[in-house]
Amino acid sequence: MKSGSVIIAFLFLLLGLSACRVKNAPPELTSLLPKEAFVGQEITLGGYQFGNEPTVTFTSATSVVAGQVVSASEQSIRVKIPLVSPGITQVRVQTSEGISDPLPLNVLQPPPSVASITPANGLPGSEVIVTGNYLNQVQEIRFEQTPAIVKDSSASKLTLIVPDKMPRGPLSLVITTKGGEVSSSFIVAGTPQITSLSGKQAKPGSELIIQGQNLLDGVVRINGLATDRNQTTIKDTEIRTIIPTNATSGKVTVTVFEKLVATSADSLQIILQPAIANLSARDGISGDKIILTGLNLRDVSAVLFGTVSVPFRVISDTQLEATVPALGASAQLTVSVNSVGGNASASDPFLYYVAPSNLAVSPTRQVRLQPITITGQNLYRITEVRISGITVPITSRVEGSQLVVSVPADAVSGPVTVINRAGTATSQTLVVVQKPVVSALIPAQGRAGDRIVVRGNYLQNAQFFFTGSTSAAADGGKNEETERWIIIPDDAKTGPIRVVNTTNDATLTDAFTVINLPSVSDFSPKTAKAGDEITITGLNLTSVTTVKFNGGTSAAATFRLSGSSLIVTVPAGVVTGQICLTNEAGTTCSSANFTPAK
Repeated sequence: MKSGSVIIAFLFLLLGLSACRVKNAPPELTSLLPKEAFVGQEITLGGYQFGNEPTVTFTSATSVVAGQVVSASEQSIRVKIPLVSPGITQVRVQTSEGISDPLPLNVLQPPPSVASITPANGLPGSEVIVTGNYLNQVQEIRFEQTPAIVKDSSASKLTLIVPDKMPRGPLSLVITTKGGEVSSSFIVAGTPQITSLSGKQAKPGSELIIQGQNLLDGVVRINGLATDRNQTTIKDTEIRTIIPTNATSGKVTVTVFEKLVATSADSLQIILQPAIANLSARDGISGDKIILTGLNLRDVSAVLFGTVSVPFRVISDTQLEATVPALGASAQLTVSVNSVGGNASASDPFLYYVAPSNLAVSPTRQVRLQPITITGQNLYRITEVRISGITVPITSRVEGSQLVVSVPADAVSGPVTVINRAGTATSQTLVVVQKPVVSALIPAQGRAGDRIVVRGNYLQNAQFFFTGSTSAAADGGKNEETERWIIIPDDAKTGPIRVVNTTNDATLTDAFTVINLPSVSDFSPKTAKAGDEITITGLNLTSVTTVKFNGGTSAAATFRLSGSSLIVTVPAGVVTGQICLTNEAGTTCSSANFTPAK
């Protein structure tokens, strides 16, 4: 029993010493498996005292690189070979307790790797720089099957010259080394460039001309949309193509061999065909603002009323505001817009109108409450008609040329005024006919057939009826509003004259004296001596101014009026003959002869 206890105590002592040895001793590297490998491969390290977080280093002549530890235990480590130069490298394990002695590892030459080819394209004779790793130990470099011209080389960089007479297009650049082979894409072509476009704005369906360099085999895209190759002609410095109908605004690109892309400095603005759906007003005057509603109006360059370009502003892609121009005359105009995308016109014409002018009224004389017709020029969109300052309704119209209104009940003579938004026009005086007015009869008496002058107002075309006359007096040669000339009818009698005009409202003048010829119906006695008196009866004797015997050749006899008869004294020297009576109307003689007594 005692010996057993001693053995156990000894074992514990050995274990304690062993523990102290592991804890305080540096790692020991005893083996590598395998002893040669490529970069990136895993190898297994065997040994002792590797601890929990060992570091494995790979040391070459020029560098020390740590490898990636995949797993670790006290006696084994799995690690990836880092990027180190091919050949013998020294592997060590390092912990917090120290670093192991090295073991050699033969790092094999890996296949070459290419990081970049600059440029990725080029023409025959151009220089190409290839960067990467393990580009040394070159066995062959070729463009497809044609050997490359190597200008300079190192493990990380190759400078090559593209061989002459290489065909255009994509190919493989193949690099073969002792470690293997790598193939990369290369394009034998110059880098395409766009130097200019035929315009910054264009419409679908129009031709686009692209100027530049290295454009052969290019595919044209407008904002990503490819154009039709069947409608495209390509030269190395110029491409002509047709803009697709569904193209949208954006950059223009030319892609050569699907990888070499040239992009225009400016965007191409696609201007679509404009359209006008309607106008906010179909008529207007100079200075009016008209809203045009439609499509694709944002890029409109001109708005025209007829052939006249007008100021406008863009409200949105669907609306424009245009200012109606000042034109010389009223007219139906077509409103249209122009843009790079095309032209468009409103379906409905626009009526441009100016102020009314050259007014005439018919009749020029009219009674109240009766119609008149107004004619003239530019009688469009008439908003108001005034007669002697009174606004009257328009009862009918022929737009542009004619209006019909009625004379108001309280109108007086004066001009007729016509108004639209463009201005005002005034006619000549409209005579509003009222009840006739007579201020004078010149003379105030006369005989049948004489002409007299009537003065007053509203006398034009009036009718004049003398007392006792059954018919209107004949016109005497002047027929004006304020003066008429008329002829005294044969059947006129002394008394007022009745005047009637179109108002049918009559006016009576002061009494007019009609002077008729006197007539002798009889005289008595038929024989008398000088100094005797005779009595003459007849008509119109009161107006007699002279009585003569001897057929009117004697000296004037004295007479006096007695009732309706004349009492005449027979003058001396009377002989047998007619008795003649004279007044302002003339002279008449008796039918019977007077015989003097002896």
